[in-house]
Amino acid sequence: MSKILLIEDEPWLGELYAQLLGVEHEVTWLRDGYDAMSSIDQQQPDVIILDILLPWASGVQLLHELASYDDTAHIPVVLFSAALPDDIDEAALRAYGVVAMLDKAAVKPQQVVKTINGVLKVHADV
Repeated sequence: MSKILLIEDEPWLGELYAQLLGVEHEVTWLRDGYDAMSSIDQQQPDVIILDILLPWASGVQLLHELASYDDTAHIPVVLFSAALPDDIDEAALRAYGVVAMLDKAAVKPQQVVKTINGVLKVHADV
C-alpha cells in the first residue's frame, strides 16, 4: 500500500482528500509545514500533496527542506494550492521534486485521485 502525506490546513479539504485517497492508500493528513517536516523522516511517504500557504512553515520552506537531504529529495511532490501564480516556473520546481501542480479551487476530487495514482505508478516504475 502506497503512503501519501497530505499537507493541507483547510479541514474540509483535508478530510475529503484523506477519505478519497484512503480507499486505496495509507494517508497521513497534517495541517502545517512544521509537523510535516518532522513526520517525513519517520514516514518516508511515496508522494507528498502539498499546499503552499500553511501555518508555521510554508510549502516553499518545506520544498527547500526536502531538496536539501538525500533521503527526502527523491520524494515526488504534487503542489495543491489556490495560491499558484500564473507565471510559475515549472522547470525550476522540478528541481525541488514537484511533479504536478493542481489548482485546488478548480480541480475536481477525482482529478486529484487520478493525478496521485498516476504519480505513484510512474515513480513505482522508476
